[in-house]
Order: sequence, then C-alpha cells, then structure tokens
Amino acid sequence: MKENKKILAPDYILCSKTTENRLIPEIIKAWQSFYTDNPINSDSYCHIVNERHFERVKKLIDTTKVVYGEETDAKQNYIAPTIMTNVNIAGKVMQEEIFGPILPIITVNNEHEAIDLINTRPKPLALYVFTSNKNLANTIINSTSSGSTCINDVIFQIAAPCLPFGGVGESGLGNYHGKYSFDTFSHHRSVAYSPTWSEFLLAKRNPPYNSKKTASLESLVKVHRNWHRLPQLGFWFWAFAALLLATTMRIVIRGVKDGKWEF
Repeated sequence: MKENKKILAPDYILCSKTTENRLIPEIIKAWQSFYTDNPINSDSYCHIVNERHFERVKKLIDTTKVVYGEETDAKQNYIAPTIMTNVNIAGKVMQEEIFGPILPIITVNNEHEAIDLINTRPKPLALYVFTSNKNLANTIINSTSSGSTCINDVIFQIAAPCLPFGGVGESGLGNYHGKYSFDTFSHHRSVAYSPTWSEFLLAKRNPPYNSKKTASLESLVKVHRNWHRLPQLGFWFWAFAALLLATTMRIVIRGVKDGKWEF
C-alpha cells in the first residue's frame, strides 16, 4: 500500500537492524509480484498525479541512501518503488507526508526507542504494528497516540464501518463512519432540570459567602471526584438525609390526613 496518494499509507518503518536485513528482500519480492520487475509498464502501478508533485516527491529521494528503486521518468510522472535506509530523523523525507512510493526505514534498538521516536513527532493518522507478541502490541498502543491503529496489516481499519476514522492533534479532529459521522456533524446540547424544591439545598452557592459556605462547596467538589467515598460526603450527605426524612414525613402526614396509605 505504498505506491502514492494514500493518506493512510505508512510514511516510514521502524525496526531493528536484524529485522531490516530480513524485511527489505521481502518488500522487494512483494513489489515485484505486484508490479513485475519493471513497474513503469504495469497497469496496476500508480504514477504521480501531476508534474508539481512529481518534482516534490523526487526531491525527497536521497540517492546516497537508496537501496532499491529511485528510477524516474518525468514524461510519465513515474517514480519507481524506492527503499531508503540509514535515514536521519531530521532528513527532508521525514519532515512531511510523502504521498509517493518512497519507503524510509529507520533502525532502532528496541521498542522503547521506537516509542520515544514516535512520540517526538506529530501524532500520526495511523500507526501500524507488526508483531506476534500481543503484549508488545498493547505496550506500543498504550504508549503512543494516533488517529487509528492496525495490528499486522495496513489500512484494514478503514474498511470496518463500525470503527471511527479520524485523526488526533495535527492529523485531524473528529471522526467519520456510521454513527461517528452523524455525531461529528451534530451538536450535543446538554439539558438539565433542577427541581424547585432543591433551592434550599443549593442556597450555599449564593452570597454572602463565608468560611462555612466555602467548606460546604469544597465538600461538593470532593463528592464529585470521589462520590463512592462516604466519609467525604459531609454536608451534602446530611442534606440528602434531611430531604429523604422530610419527604417521608410528608408522605406519612398525607396518609394520616387522607385516612389511607396511598402514596
């Protein structure tokens, strides 16, 4: 999926040196099975969309780092599938989305180094993790941020209509697909109803303020953050208890007055 023009296509590969040595021949073998040894004559191989982008992509190729490809034909806006190694993270090819058939490979010593490198760059629209180690995959997912992630495949996630498609940070905001598209173009208006009888419970929010009111309001914040911790309920716990007692007494009085227990 690395010809060109695919916004979700990988812009670079991070792997160990050992993996790089095994990976490059496999990538070349796959490309040749897709497009033959001469992709320029393949009807399945995409050329660059126009002359301007052809020149832009061509300038990203550092011929001193190319291990495969780099052939070009300006008349046909053709750039061959190209692999670059020993790429510097500060190099030009790493400073923008490529949208072309160039695949830079950067070697790292371990997954922690890879994670650190990913996190020093703008958050990607997609992150692809190739591993048979589920724990390693989860570590990378939990330690990085990206619009989407796919394990052991590329672009597959966009084909699932039940999954949201979108970026994060510089790669975009919002999500699309199914309900997520509806939500993106919808405004979720909040509506809250406050019963009139609750005013006596909330009176402490009104001036004049004093230390007692402030303490009560602070206890409310603690309740909001730690609602499950009963000792921190303070004033609001007893206020609710008083409300419950008052409501019960009202029901009892009403039952006695009416001469029957119908609530």
